[in-house]
Amino acid sequence: MSKKLASKAPYRLIFDIPIRSLNLKNAAKIAISEIEQEGKKTFFYINAHCLNIALNNNEYKDILKQASLVYSGGIGPVLASRFLGQPLEARTPTPDFIEDVFAYGQTKNWSVYIIGAKDQSLQKTVGILKAKFPKLDICGFHNGYFGEQENQRIIQEINFLHPTMVIVGMGTPKQEKWIKDNMYLIDTKVFWAVGAMIDVISGELPRAPLFMQKLNLEWLHRLCQEPKRLWKRYLIGNLLFIGYVIKYKLSGNPPKIDKTKLPRYLWN
Repeated sequence: MSKKLASKAPYRLIFDIPIRSLNLKNAAKIAISEIEQEGKKTFFYINAHCLNIALNNNEYKDILKQASLVYSGGIGPVLASRFLGQPLEARTPTPDFIEDVFAYGQTKNWSVYIIGAKDQSLQKTVGILKAKFPKLDICGFHNGYFGEQENQRIIQEINFLHPTMVIVGMGTPKQEKWIKDNMYLIDTKVFWAVGAMIDVISGELPRAPLFMQKLNLEWLHRLCQEPKRLWKRYLIGNLLFIGYVIKYKLSGNPPKIDKTKLPRYLWN
């Protein structure tokens, strides 16, 4: 990466996790620059829920700290960063810039293997991406529901195909842990955790209307889509996150959490 490009995406430290300050004009360029450097790369998004998990799951936090690129897909970390005096420029949701990376990749003969979602949604997403990026080689794909025996078969298939990039959409922290556990067993250059992006592209999980995106209210749209599953994450989780940020501001250190007093979904 050139020093000029790197200077446009400085690191900010939140809860001792280095996060890149990106915007939607430079996010794809930064990702592409990382991909074109030597060595294996890991790309992870974060949001308020992710940071809540990181404070209560040291393995996940360490994965983020060792990543090649961590960026804020949600508004929570951006607002927190400003309060903490480590301002992130903007939120950069993965679906808003990953297609620019794909568009560049098809000019460089990159190949992609996709893991995640259910079969119907995954196959639809693969079809959409192949139609939109006909020269991008989507060389293989597998749903996100498999055991250890099938995991070994997936590894063998990926190693046979030698893709440039493996896209993993299995939810946090499962996808990040899968990448950590398997990255040195797999012959690929880049691992990119994308959460629900596969379902977003397929249309199984429609994004918020544009006006809600501009108002940074996508979280509210998600809550309305799946209230029974997500009410704890957004209503309780957001309050916990605010408390953690205030405690961090006052102490200068990541808060020490008593897991026994937390909702179980935050630290599993």
